[in-house]
Amino acid sequence: MHHKLNIIKKDIVVLGGGIAGLAAAVKAGRMGARVLLIERYPFIGGMATAGMVSPFMRYKTDEYVLVRGIFEELQSVMNEQQGMLENGFRADVFRFAARTLLEQAGVEVWTQAELTGVKRHSRKIESLEVLHGNYLKQVQANYFIDTSGDAQLAHLAQLPTLQGREDTAVSQTMTLFFRMGGIDFQPIQEQVLNDPDNFFAWVNPQPDATGIVSIAGFFKEAKIAQEQKRLDETIDYIFFNSLPGKGEASFNTTAVNEFSSIRSEDLTQAEFLANHQVHQVVDMLKKDIQGFENAYLIETATQIGVRESRRIVGDVVLQAVSIRSGEKFADKIARGCYGVDIHGNTGEDDIMEELAEDTWYDVPRGTLIARDADNLLAAGRCLSASFEAHGALRIMPTSTATGEACGAWAALAQKQSSTLRDVKIESLQAQITHNIEA
Repeated sequence: MHHKLNIIKKDIVVLGGGIAGLAAAVKAGRMGARVLLIERYPFIGGMATAGMVSPFMRYKTDEYVLVRGIFEELQSVMNEQQGMLENGFRADVFRFAARTLLEQAGVEVWTQAELTGVKRHSRKIESLEVLHGNYLKQVQANYFIDTSGDAQLAHLAQLPTLQGREDTAVSQTMTLFFRMGGIDFQPIQEQVLNDPDNFFAWVNPQPDATGIVSIAGFFKEAKIAQEQKRLDETIDYIFFNSLPGKGEASFNTTAVNEFSSIRSEDLTQAEFLANHQVHQVVDMLKKDIQGFENAYLIETATQIGVRESRRIVGDVVLQAVSIRSGEKFADKIARGCYGVDIHGNTGEDDIMEELAEDTWYDVPRGTLIARDADNLLAAGRCLSASFEAHGALRIMPTSTATGEACGAWAALAQKQSSTLRDVKIESLQAQITHNIEA
């Protein structure tokens, strides 16, 4: 017996409920559009929640806060819930903040919904096929925004995408975050003071009383543990940030190479290997590092942290030279000051660049629109950039700004009954001035 396909019609459909999709949906909803947000997990937040990625990376220069708007609103709600410590936050509080903003904006949300197909006619995306609640549904809309992290909508629409390095298609290392409790930070900070060469130069052992404790190092202990086969050879140092709550921290330490971030078989193996590494690290810390004697593992993230996979080919493919030179664009829709940050795979060097304190770059509008389609935008990890440039743009503050820009752009096109490219840049910039003006 064949069931008739349910047909749902919306103005704007956003695929992927990470921080970019959240911002896009909230912005478009506030501007009066009928918005549907589709997310495959039972909750919103993407890498901020499923990946437990914390803290937010750099988005301020000496003089300016470069990302405001919805990004600041998220932080405000999390602060009210006492879920933030400086720029670090707990995943459960992010989920609460995301739900709050979506409900207030009147966005319809489908969780536990899987995209299974895309119908495209020439340059126009016509509909999505979505498995939701054990039913296949056809979702029609005037405009689509791909914030899936993997450019899944663009890929299934058979539009061109880029993946990994231009020469090898190899992506960055993946990392499974985890959270520990029962840590005594004082002896750890004393170790940084007494042996600074055992830590990265930027580590500050004496934050203010309310500040976040951010430690990266223990090079010697990691090397010994590797030599004794107690620690995977990909883990050369331990990196963690303290969280709200006594003695808690979030660890960005595991490193899984040589797996594809878009193949399910590879992700399955990567999750197994990363979980094994988590227990190696916890065991090493408890045995070898003062301050961790009474520490314990609280949880590992729902999914492994993916730094990049597929990205769209847009009207503009932003290059790393624009990041490094702090290039400005007349059609800017976001700004950033985070440098190129590449976690190299096997046989590759890491890159960790910092821009001068008073420098920032603009993100041009052409990075957000699929070159070969008329009604598809992309934000967050899916935007159009070279491998190296993407290493700077992929962070959550910038992803929020690009998501908000996509939401405003699609909502303006809906109001004007125009194509996306017919929306005047000035009218789009007027909706997102907080993210583009000093």
